[in-house]
Amino acid sequence: MAVAIDLSGKQALVTGSSRGLGASMARRLAAAGAAVAVHYAAGADRATAIVGEIEAAGGRAIAVGGDFHDAAAVEHALAEAQQRLGGIDILVNNVGREEQLGPALELDWDAYQGILDLNVRAAYLASRAVVPGMRERRWGRIINILSMAAHGMPHGMAAYSTAKGALHSFTQALAVDLGPHNITVNAVSPGWIPVERHGPGTLAGRAATAARTPLGHLGTPADVAGAVLFLASELANFITGVEIPVCGGVQMLQ
Repeated sequence: MAVAIDLSGKQALVTGSSRGLGASMARRLAAAGAAVAVHYAAGADRATAIVGEIEAAGGRAIAVGGDFHDAAAVEHALAEAQQRLGGIDILVNNVGREEQLGPALELDWDAYQGILDLNVRAAYLASRAVVPGMRERRWGRIINILSMAAHGMPHGMAAYSTAKGALHSFTQALAVDLGPHNITVNAVSPGWIPVERHGPGTLAGRAATAARTPLGHLGTPADVAGAVLFLASELANFITGVEIPVCGGVQMLQ
């Protein structure tokens, strides 16, 4: 018998959700009944469009902005989202990307620091902002978006892989600390899921990745959003501290 996931009465924030994987997550959580804060760094128009889509489908959403390289911007966006939605029950720490590429010791520390700030410090600050309310309500979901790059160590992505590895450890540390408060903390690790920013120049790489994937094809943003929805739901009540790889089985080959 099919089980419908119902998040009615829950409030969610998906960071970095004005496009790509984050936008798919925001739409999916809203379709399940959650009120969703759609976060953007600079693309207010894109976030507004996602909000419009959700509202047109009968859901509730708001847009909140802030460049999460900046700690003050994280704190401001979290305060705004909680004030406007009445708290956050589901936090998806999705913001983060591979901003600077290069061999491990050819990148200066500023490159590492910038990527750590965006991928790890932002997740720390966002989590710290929402946990008091989750503790009070005795219910919460924190879902951190990692990457298979934290395991396969692709050439040139040393800083990004380091940051995602740190976020994996932070996920487990939070899961241990917050479990007694009925707050679960889990992670989703996408493989290479093509989104808008991956242009035609990546077609050869996409074909090569699909060829070495056990399922024989690339995934879609909806595949990642489905894993997030599951972890946000009551179906995942007794799951915490885990990482779900959404990569078509590539993790077995790394």
